[in-house]
Amino acid sequence: MPENNSRTSLFLMELIIAVFFFSLAAAVSIRLFVGAHKLTEKSTALSNATIWSQSLSEAFYECNGDVNKIAELFPSAYITENAIILFFDKEWNVLEEAHSDASYEAILVTEKADASSVYSDIKDYGSSYSGKAAKGNVAVLNIKDTDEVISSIPKDQNIVIISYTVDTPLSQKESK
Repeated sequence: MPENNSRTSLFLMELIIAVFFFSLAAAVSIRLFVGAHKLTEKSTALSNATIWSQSLSEAFYECNGDVNKIAELFPSAYITENAIILFFDKEWNVLEEAHSDASYEAILVTEKADASSVYSDIKDYGSSYSGKAAKGNVAVLNIKDTDEVISSIPKDQNIVIISYTVDTPLSQKESK
């Protein structure tokens, strides 16, 4: 009988080790799947943010930075004096208005400035701009974890998916 008891104990020990091994493998696999899902979600957000920021940039150039003209191209946008804001749900569908379902936000903030200050770096090449220029800041934000509408580009880079500046002269270039 002691030999049979020994075999049962050995079998039970092997079974415990096998269950432990498969549990460990399952935990590692789940962690990898979660990481892959987060990476896919981040990649999708970056891709959509790039598309929408390019759309806002192209509208900025086409409309010479005029927020009212840009608003005509995006009828569901929220418009302020110098900004246009688009809201998106978690699937990147444009929302008609800002509300708690918004997961992402695209902002274009514009301003008029002297062309000589906007293009001060081209003086090194022997030319300059006079008159006015339109400057814009474009940003796409992840606002899933915020409860407020963000009407300007925040300093907190944790929620900014993509951000850059655009500009266009409103008068002709002068060569020197």
